[in-house]
Amino acid sequence: MTENTQFFAFPYIDLAMSSFTATWLALTLVLAAYAEESIWAGITSLPRGQSAAARSTGLSWGQTMAAVILPQALRMAVPPLTNRVISVTKNTALGSVVALSEILNTAQAASSNAGNPTPLMLGAAAYLVIFIPVVLFARWLETRWRWKR
Repeated sequence: MTENTQFFAFPYIDLAMSSFTATWLALTLVLAAYAEESIWAGITSLPRGQSAAARSTGLSWGQTMAAVILPQALRMAVPPLTNRVISVTKNTALGSVVALSEILNTAQAASSNAGNPTPLMLGAAAYLVIFIPVVLFARWLETRWRWKR
């Protein structure tokens, strides 16, 4: 593990963190922002009659959100959320900016040292090992949560 280093504005508030922590925090905040927007888009795409009907049955606002609105919104949010998870995972390569040794950076260094592209091919295979289960899980969720017609 790398030693704690102070990144960007953090020296001004006397906060030190490792390169892994800085990368993790940045990518988590980016994914959280995109996830919020995807779920919000799912919520606003629902007809207003859904919440009105739920409220007319005596459900509170919280019960309406938990039992009626969010399950439908999450169904619609799965495809964009899957895309964002994959994109953020690929963006881990940006961790090399703060000296985090990640898949692509390590593969490029090994390829340069070895003088052949095999390490880069192995890095690509590692990304496939990570992404294929994510895509299969998302496909399974989409199929399971498909609207009944």
